[in-house]
Amino acid sequence: MPITYLWTPTALIGYPVFDGETDVVTRASYTVLADDGEGHTADYSNFAYTPLDPSAPFIPYADLTPEIIIGWVQYNLGPDTVAAIQESLAIQIERQVNPPKEPEVLPLPWVPPVVEVKPEPIVEPVVVAETEVIVETSEPTN
Repeated sequence: MPITYLWTPTALIGYPVFDGETDVVTRASYTVLADDGEGHTADYSNFAYTPLDPSAPFIPYADLTPEIIIGWVQYNLGPDTVAAIQESLAIQIERQVNPPKEPEVLPLPWVPPVVEVKPEPIVEPVVVAETEVIVETSEPTN
């Protein structure tokens, strides 16, 4: 199943007044959630600067939407970084689906191997108590 990526702004950082405008957003925190639809997910969080091309019109704070913010984030990250983030998340999901073999600790090739000698277990002799058996006989009396 194909992986879907959900980019979500989580916080906005800016100035109350900047360059004659009010409530100017300059950075945004965001997360990217990858989901293969089969219970395997991965996520990534970071922040990015949000100013766009200076020729773009200013958007008032009240008119901002998640799509506008993520558009700014992705624009400033660039298509290669956006693709790298999503590729990294896809690899994390692939490792959940098909976990790689765990690496083993290898001995150092220049150090002779240590042979562990296990002593034989000591078996204590079991002493069985001897019991004296007294047999009473009764002889008939005449």
